[in-house]
This record gives sequence, structure tokens and C-alpha cells, in this order.
Amino acid sequence: MNKYPINITATVNEENLQKGVFIFIYRASRIPPHIGVVVNGLLYDITSIGPNIDLPVADFYKTAVKRKTEVLFVELKDSKVSNLNEIITAMVKNHYKVTTDTSCLVPVKEFISKTYVNVSETNFIFELLPLLYENDLITDVWELNLAHKIKNNIFEIIKYTKQDVEDCLAALNRKEKITC
Repeated sequence: MNKYPINITATVNEENLQKGVFIFIYRASRIPPHIGVVVNGLLYDITSIGPNIDLPVADFYKTAVKRKTEVLFVELKDSKVSNLNEIITAMVKNHYKVTTDTSCLVPVKEFISKTYVNVSETNFIFELLPLLYENDLITDVWELNLAHKIKNNIFEIIKYTKQDVEDCLAALNRKEKITC
């Protein structure tokens, strides 16, 4: 299995997530993980059943702690753009939900392209992160419930394919008891 190494800064706490911009990688060791954005304490993403807009990250954090869900929070540098919440809201509303043509990464990429740097050519989180590092946009990577999978401050995300994403979506659409 191909893996992408991610350098982990520290374990996150709820307070860390109240200010700034983060890409979250939910169920980080699953294939595929789920991706979204946190902006100034509010969470945004698209799922197979619809969007989350302005969800307090405190609620997400508490649920992840309670369920021991593995999450990474990739903190981005401050953007010079002032209306970040409005921009990500528009991106999420535009795509509304995950489909075979629109992964959860799409509104994240559009948000980053509009507020930081063009990342439109990336298709997976393990393609997006190196581009963000190259442009010196990542300040920290925080983990939650992943300490047991981190060695020498490195967590390795398993590289996945478009087929993995499609298979996960098909399973969700069949309402099988599979989590992806």
C-alpha cells in the first residue's frame, strides 16, 4: 500500500480550532477519509446526504472525542481574504452533496483556490497537501485520537483511488452498514 507521510505538530484541543482556517481529515486512517474545512470555529463540508454549513466545530470535536474518531486538522496560514466564511458557504452550497462526480474535496479545493493558491489540478488529499507545503501555507498539523498510529511525529495516510471513493459512495447509497 502506498502511503503519504504527514508531520504531526501536536494533539489538538477544542480551543485551537476556534480561530483560523483548517482542512480536516475525518477518519484519517480509513479509505477514503472524509475532507472538509473549519473557518473560525465553524465547520463546512459536503456529505452523501447534504451539506454542513456553519456547524460549530466544538460539537464536531466533542463527538469525535466521544466516539474516538481519528481526525487530522491541517492549519493554514492566515488568508488575506476577509470573507472566508461566506466563500466556503458558497462553495458548499454550490455542490451540496457528494456524488460520483463531486467528492468532498471539491469545495475544499475551490475554497483554497479562491482564497490562497490554485489547487484545481489536485484530486486527492495526498496531492493537495504537498502543494500547500510547497507554497508554505501549512503552519501546523494537529491530530485527534491518532497518537497510537503516529511514529516519530509522522502519520501515514493511505493513498486511495477514485474507485475507492466511488465504492464508498455506492455502499452508502445502498445503505449498507459500511462507513467510509
